[in-house]
Amino acid sequence: MMAWPCKLSVVMCHYIRGNRIIRFLVLAFSLVFYCEYIHYYVVLLQCTWPQAGTYSFDGTPLGLENKPLKAMILADTHLLGFKQGHWFDKLRREWQMQRAFQTAMMLHSPDIVFILGDLLDEGKWCNDSEFEYHVKRFHKMFSSPYKTDVQVLVGNHDIGFHYMMTHHKHKRFQKGFNSPSVKIIRKKKNIFILLNSMSFEGDECNLCKEAMGELMEVKRQLECSQKILADEANPNYCKKYKHLPYVRPIILQHFPMYRQSDEECTTEDAAPFKDKSIPFKPKYDCLSEDATNLLFDWFNPRLVVSAHTHHGCYKVHQNNIPEWTVASFSWRNKNNPTFLLTTISPTDYAVNQCFMPQETTVITIYIFGFVFIILSFLIQKKVSKCSSEKNR
Repeated sequence: MMAWPCKLSVVMCHYIRGNRIIRFLVLAFSLVFYCEYIHYYVVLLQCTWPQAGTYSFDGTPLGLENKPLKAMILADTHLLGFKQGHWFDKLRREWQMQRAFQTAMMLHSPDIVFILGDLLDEGKWCNDSEFEYHVKRFHKMFSSPYKTDVQVLVGNHDIGFHYMMTHHKHKRFQKGFNSPSVKIIRKKKNIFILLNSMSFEGDECNLCKEAMGELMEVKRQLECSQKILADEANPNYCKKYKHLPYVRPIILQHFPMYRQSDEECTTEDAAPFKDKSIPFKPKYDCLSEDATNLLFDWFNPRLVVSAHTHHGCYKVHQNNIPEWTVASFSWRNKNNPTFLLTTISPTDYAVNQCFMPQETTVITIYIFGFVFIILSFLIQKKVSKCSSEKNR
């Protein structure tokens, strides 16, 4: 009874070997399937979750119910629109990002995903119908299981730099991605502050004043959690805020904190050497020094995570506050895109940089693969010819 599948497979193998067109199609499909699917698993399996501390402030174990938060962080996806980029470039980049993201989700199953802005490449230019189309595309490409929270931040390509930013663009992005200028969330006893970098220009524009007001409310909420505000002056003042057991927050934003350049960046995905010494322009390449000092003074974050430059960086600021800058997630901006896997507990955190497949490696596999296929046909043809002449 079990012999017929074996016989069938033998017949199929014989048929494939005898039919050159079928054999070519099978080999070509296998090559494409590896490069466009399997290779992502091979590469992303090499990245693992880092180990963070599993003890609370009093030294007792956190326990399984309070195990550290697993957060995946990426940025600068730059989904192409209708004005720039070739259709094949758009198709290729979106497939690569979708495949990399979905593979990472399947392999690593993060508790939360942070996407640090510049989701769209032409969000600052597109009309409302185009924007809605891009929002749907993004949600389809970066869909996640119901148990995984996805938090999105706004970038300059989504609504424009400060001089291009309008109330309408800001509100439609906030509606499409649930991303206000200032947002505080708490996950597994960790506090995160999510910011709109373009709203901290310091020029008293309406959106800037609105963001500063929201930021002040977050400051007061955390001060109430620390019981810094004097209860005697206004005993009911803190009652309007949701109580958050205090831990030093983590700030996430699109722009890096103020720095002069990328010259100190030494991560493997850092900017090319010739670009590292190019001076940063405050409010364009990074936050202003005033905005940076304000955030440090108000919140004393234990970690800052940013994006925008398309290159990775790790920098410790003068006040001993570390900052990770995440490279672009798109192969359009970088040959070796990366993302971060971070394990975060209330008292500790750990970060691993994860490299995605290099485009040059995939191209090389394609070249060698097709060369192998062609050579195998030529060799078999020569062997068959020799056999025929010998039989004569």
